[in-house]
Amino acid sequence: MQRSRFLFILIAFPFISLAQKADYSSERLVELPTALMKGSFTEIDLRKNRMEFFPVELAHMNGLEELLLARNPMVFPDSLIGFNDLVYLDLWDTDIELLPVYVSGFKSLKRIDLRNTYLDEENREALELIFPGVEIKLTARCVCKPKR
Repeated sequence: MQRSRFLFILIAFPFISLAQKADYSSERLVELPTALMKGSFTEIDLRKNRMEFFPVELAHMNGLEELLLARNPMVFPDSLIGFNDLVYLDLWDTDIELLPVYVSGFKSLKRIDLRNTYLDEENREALELIFPGVEIKLTARCVCKPKR
């Protein structure tokens, strides 16, 4: 009887997603929680924290499709490598002001939100060279203040 009940659950709910989301928004974090490095996630929400550095430790996390980093006082590192499954990168309202010198990977990236950063429409051409074919959201002209 239990075996058939289990089979029914598998047949009746084939659309259940095994995708995992990690929500660490508004936790006042200054660095990545160790639990993130032990799990497998399709979405990681680190918005509204106190992280000063872009989390390059997540670069080789397989299956990570959305990385939400908005409203952190962070900056880009000199190099960004990996993030091959990432589809959406949210960096809205961060302290990003300089483009990374070297970028590799980001093969699945479709959208990046850089609004309300120090990068604005004047940087569009350079950003399009770094992220070709990606929808880039920028503020027309930023009168930004540091978030630190």
